[in-house]
Amino acid sequence: MEAFDFIVIGAGLSGIDAAYRLKTQMPQCSFTILEARDKIGGTWSFFKFPGLRSDSMLTNFGFPWRPWLQKRDMANAALILEYIESAAKDERIDTKIQFNHSVKGANWSSQDQLWTLRVEHNGHDKLLRTSFVINCSGYYDYKKPLQTSIPGIENFGGAVAHPQFWPDNLDYTGKKVVIVGSGATAVTMLPVLAETAAHVTMLQRSPSYVFSIPSVSKTGNLIKEYLPGWLAHPINWWRCFLSEQLFVNFNLYFPTAARKLHMGLMKKQLPEHVPVDVHFNPRYDPMDQRLCLCPDGDFFKALHQKNCHIVTDTIDTVLTDGILTTSGQKLDADIIVTATGLHVALLSGIIPTVDDKPIDIGNSYAWRGTMLTGLPNMGSITGYTTASWTLGADASIKLLISVYKYMKKIGATSAVPVFDGDGSTVSKPVVGHSSTYFIDARSRLPRITDSSPWYGRISPVYDTWQLWFGSLTKGMRYTVPSKKDI
Repeated sequence: MEAFDFIVIGAGLSGIDAAYRLKTQMPQCSFTILEARDKIGGTWSFFKFPGLRSDSMLTNFGFPWRPWLQKRDMANAALILEYIESAAKDERIDTKIQFNHSVKGANWSSQDQLWTLRVEHNGHDKLLRTSFVINCSGYYDYKKPLQTSIPGIENFGGAVAHPQFWPDNLDYTGKKVVIVGSGATAVTMLPVLAETAAHVTMLQRSPSYVFSIPSVSKTGNLIKEYLPGWLAHPINWWRCFLSEQLFVNFNLYFPTAARKLHMGLMKKQLPEHVPVDVHFNPRYDPMDQRLCLCPDGDFFKALHQKNCHIVTDTIDTVLTDGILTTSGQKLDADIIVTATGLHVALLSGIIPTVDDKPIDIGNSYAWRGTMLTGLPNMGSITGYTTASWTLGADASIKLLISVYKYMKKIGATSAVPVFDGDGSTVSKPVVGHSSTYFIDARSRLPRITDSSPWYGRISPVYDTWQLWFGSLTKGMRYTVPSKKDI
């Protein structure tokens, strides 16, 4: 049976970042990366829908240790995938990846103080053992999307496509397309589909905030052009980081002013026949759900075209040739795109066991947004939902390495968060967003409180402060052989 000090699950952005941190900060440790698919890149090699791109600036969304050198800072999936692959190759992390290795189960043995992972590889099961698991598989299920009931969808005579499983041979040229949804995916797809489709309608149940941002930073490119790389990268990184944090905090702490700003900016970019109060007036405050970012205002520009239309309504039923809304409007369609969200699933969707007893993630508490009560030596890596994902993932990975180093320092073989609250403790889901797919997943998400260390992903500033000065013992129990747990 193969054995490692660390097993990293997932070879996306977070997985490659975890491998780099392990390689550079603990070169004496052995590790491998298990990737269920046959490709590196996670989201950026999995999704195939038209227009797939980042909704964060790559200067911060990329690896902190690998400068983003492209001129375009809001990049498409191909550029991001190329960036991830080249980073893994240059750091020789690609040699640590075991492809087509899907984790089906994980059991912690208190006696052995080890995890045993049951892994499916080419139709056969095999077992791997490790001291520590770092789960970098993201927060959604790769095999199924959010299950949404669309009345009469079985009656539709055209093609139905979900962005998560976009058909390779789907030709939308000259076709009438209805996108059902109002989130980032719908906002991304509409301008791209409208380039060749006969007509594109975005049918949303409720509006979202859409914010335009330049895809190319003139200031950033000037810095790259005239300064040496060793100086240009940190200046650009801090420039993007500070501007993002100021923007995020303005939205969080001044929601009334932020709403007024967004409404005004959207109204300026919309055509006169599209009323902002009807189609872009969300029921929630900015950042209660993630903002939909569009590079260079491409979404708003598309709505100025004659072949683009937005409808805010609910579906009464799907017909053979379109959709009938509750208000009685008929939307003709040859293709219906169900951009209705993701099925949230932490820890690769597996139910981990401790001494063969299953652990209910929905009843666990998140320790500093990274480890879960009841699960020794295991981290669940998630990024920020209001800022660049990778900044949060990197903070979590650094925290796990700090825990492991502390274990070695005191001679411990395991570390497990232990929640000391009682039934009167007020708790809430680790992700408090009001997006439909997070609301649907609340019973499956870990809990947090309003006090340390039982918090989720908050902000890069707070997490950095905690990395420097936060306690590694509060809320954590360490097992030292021949001694009592401490």
